[in-house]
Amino acid sequence: MKKILIIKHGSLGDIVFSLAAMISIRNQYPDSAIHLLTEKKNSNFLLKSKIFDKIIIDERKNFFIKSLLIIYKLLSIRYNLIIDLQNSQRTSFYNFFFRIFHSAKISSSRNFAHFRYKIPQQGKENVTVGLFNQLGLINIKKSSYIDYSWLKVKLEEEFKKPLAIFIPGVSKNGSHKQWPESNFAKLAKYCEEKNFDICVIGAKNDYNSALPILNICKNVINKIDKSPPEIIYSLALKSSIIFTNDTGPGHIAALANKNIVIVANNNNISKANLPNGKHVKKVLANSVKDIVPEDLFQFINKV
Repeated sequence: MKKILIIKHGSLGDIVFSLAAMISIRNQYPDSAIHLLTEKKNSNFLLKSKIFDKIIIDERKNFFIKSLLIIYKLLSIRYNLIIDLQNSQRTSFYNFFFRIFHSAKISSSRNFAHFRYKIPQQGKENVTVGLFNQLGLINIKKSSYIDYSWLKVKLEEEFKKPLAIFIPGVSKNGSHKQWPESNFAKLAKYCEEKNFDICVIGAKNDYNSALPILNICKNVINKIDKSPPEIIYSLALKSSIIFTNDTGPGHIAALANKNIVIVANNNNISKANLPNGKHVKKVLANSVKDIVPEDLFQFINKV
């Protein structure tokens, strides 16, 4: 496989779900030229991974002009293998053109794939597990060691106390899965009284979600609008416990394999998206709004 194209668009969380698959593809084909088709917002982050030799930008706008131009460009690159990790309706159109005008073999869960994986009903399979089941059809196995050290950076802060991280925000469309900010604040105050350093993480638009913590705690390490993936991961490595909604920054933090408590709705989407592992604790309810801070105190006391 001299040339491989991986297709993966989506949010930060979507990218995180596919990182282990991307790294495993690179580990299995260390000498191949591997290109990634993704959105610009993901490019700087993924360039640091050294997984890809080239990143091709696809903003998924105006299919009949811009996307067809991208497809035409990709057809001129004689790929041997195309791995569709996005598995969307849009990429099924891409696969159609690749199948007609290209000799590359296609791995996808969508139409026109040579190696098609049939995704089970939502909630029956974790997203990352499903991607490896798809890759298994082309004999790509999960690497025994997934290295995320490229995400680690030197931090300005030094921590003399146990560190508790709070990720209270969600995306613009994620209000239905946001635990109330007042609950995060009560939890942060409880941690502070237990002699934890408190750190809050989020994007600029998460400021209002973090404000109750900033108001109630005395000395908060405020990383709102200062939390690119590398900072999130590096802070998580230093942490004793992390509290988060089901959100992209929370999934980045989970890569550090530290104690993480995820507060989420108990539904098929959560079953598919939430990470697993001995360090992961999931606190679920039919509505995330029904979970009270006291339900999480036990995890703090264990730490």
